[in-house]
Amino acid sequence: ERLATNADVDVVKMERLIEMHERILNRNAEAEFNAAFAEMQSKIPAIVERGKTDKGRYAKLEDIIDTVRPILKAHGFSLSFKTEWPTEKRVKVTGLLTHAAGHQRTSEFLSDADTSGSKNGVQAFGSAIAYGRRYTTTDLLSIVSREQDDDAGRAEAFKAPEAPAGFDEWVTDIDTLVADGCDWATLSANYEKSPQAFKDYAVKHQNGTLVRWKDAAQKVTAAKRKAGAK
Repeated sequence: ERLATNADVDVVKMERLIEMHERILNRNAEAEFNAAFAEMQSKIPAIVERGKTDKGRYAKLEDIIDTVRPILKAHGFSLSFKTEWPTEKRVKVTGLLTHAAGHQRTSEFLSDADTSGSKNGVQAFGSAIAYGRRYTTTDLLSIVSREQDDDAGRAEAFKAPEAPAGFDEWVTDIDTLVADGCDWATLSANYEKSPQAFKDYAVKHQNGTLVRWKDAAQKVTAAKRKAGAK
């Protein structure tokens, strides 16, 4: 603010300072997002598959939303959707997972109208939109579903075991490392020296988190190689 009121400050330098400040804010917001997401993910249960088609069962969108809405709120997240029409016969649904700190993650679903059964034109698009919202929600939150239980004992069998002590803090530390822009070699080195119990639990119960770390680190590595080639 002091620099902004100084007429002698170089405009180009001022712009660079503002850009640097925005990058810092964005990085901090992403780190907060990742930490909150890691904590929230262990609270989201498997969703019972109450929907049924001729090809099998599925978790209904309303069941997913009813289950995750209070969990999202408790961890500072909100979920919304944007619907677009790229062509007269196609629809694109974008799911937006936003954290209170300001960072946002999106997932896109592109489809033709669902003309199965005896749907009319409006119903065909409505079905595709509903499917897109369900798809993007499960993608953004790494949701899994299960068959409806016949008794409490079977329900218990589906419940993920409690994470080992210190696991959440470990996830937060690596989330922060990834948010800071570590490459694949750095991520691999940190992961390999981690406790085996953490790695085993993550592979069995939080594989979506591992995939997200891998994708982010490999993108950084690819960017570095591209910059080096230039």
